[in-house]
Amino acid sequence: MVAAIKQQLIQHPGRVLLLGVTPELADVATELVAIDVNDSMVAHIWPGNTAGRTAMAGDWRNTNFRPASFAACVGDISLGALSFPDDTTLVCRRIVEALRPGGRLVCRVFLLPDTPESVAGLRDAAMARSIKNFHAFKIRLGMALAGSQGRPSIGVDAIYRAFTGLFNDRDELTRVTGWDRGHIDTIDFYSGSSTAFHFTTRHQLLSVVSKVFKDPHFVSSGTYELAERSPLLVAERE
Repeated sequence: MVAAIKQQLIQHPGRVLLLGVTPELADVATELVAIDVNDSMVAHIWPGNTAGRTAMAGDWRNTNFRPASFAACVGDISLGALSFPDDTTLVCRRIVEALRPGGRLVCRVFLLPDTPESVAGLRDAAMARSIKNFHAFKIRLGMALAGSQGRPSIGVDAIYRAFTGLFNDRDELTRVTGWDRGHIDTIDFYSGSSTAFHFTTRHQLLSVVSKVFKDPHFVSSGTYELAERSPLLVAERE
């Protein structure tokens, strides 16, 4: 994913805005500013400020950067944290204001398949060992739940409750799937959380982004599991 994002920035040198404090993206540019709404994330996840990179707490919907002050904006699933379509549209407009003419947006996104996956089918796939890691399963479960309800937003607590309804013996799940038990237990962080994921189809996301950016399209983010559902969204400011 990181290499794919860097490739998209080659023709757009200059100051880069990072939505969130994804550590893997801290060095995608020689001059970078990261912004995250969560002070704790900035304090504990960010690898630290240097002469070339700075992280700060702030709201992507209400930034006060000087207009046209960035060559590019990058993010990893950043748009998936925003309500769709309202906050997605608002943040896209803020990004355009911060980008210089011709500036580029490069953001990895999660996309719902056009034909939703069923929760029952997903369980069968897990038990057949056709899903290699638990993280991919969690995301696919969220997508299946969002697809079944016909709207993009799904709370992570709902993902937790669906998981516990599907599997009541984690030791048996570990044995059958080969997943790491520690990875499986990360689902407990979802319990009672107010956090929500927002999964859109390709058409839904492009219908919003195309109103703000020029030529939005998707390119591959890599060859890892679930890469086909998590491409890079690439678009440019007029």
